[in-house]
Amino acid sequence: MKSKLLIIASIFAVVLSGCSAGQNDGISVMNQGQTIGEDVQETTKPEIPEGAITDASGEFYYQGKLMPVGDDENGYIQVPLGYSPFQEEGTEGLTQYADATGTEIFTLDYYENMPFDTSAESMRYYLESQENIEGLQGSITTVNGYDARQLYCHFTDANLFWVIWLIQDPDNTNNTYYLSIEFDPDHQNLIACSSTFRTVSDYHKEQKT
Repeated sequence: MKSKLLIIASIFAVVLSGCSAGQNDGISVMNQGQTIGEDVQETTKPEIPEGAITDASGEFYYQGKLMPVGDDENGYIQVPLGYSPFQEEGTEGLTQYADATGTEIFTLDYYENMPFDTSAESMRYYLESQENIEGLQGSITTVNGYDARQLYCHFTDANLFWVIWLIQDPDNTNNTYYLSIEFDPDHQNLIACSSTFRTVSDYHKEQKT
């Protein structure tokens, strides 16, 4: 699989060159009660068990124990208990946590002077040009109340899926938080963990209460 650092670095190049792509609004990625790749527009949302967390769409829920991770550079999120710090080969500056297999991966990053809508359009433009990526979809959404753009795709060289959120920093709207979750078809419920994302300032406000 192509290193995410290379993908992200290429996005900066696309932004600086002024390239962008059109955006599909309101596309549902998939539903927890169905097989990935099926048409989800006519499906109903699953019944959410008591105590579970859900994503913004209400289509995914997670019931397992979580632990908070993150830092003051890239933001904070809760990941499944037992995940460990992880750094993909050839990457640096990312906050990453993964399961024991290194297959399910959470990544946080932060972009300065890159508005979230522009960075999302440029990322979509770049991903569309990659031969090992299929099923690219995009939507306007929120992540824990923050305005965001979401992208979803499938790696053809591995049976893995990638959901990406470009989240506007409410304290500086010209900057963007990056959150992504990489997973295999049996772990799409990890998408629900996106609802635990916190910006740096909001995380510290909550710690004081």
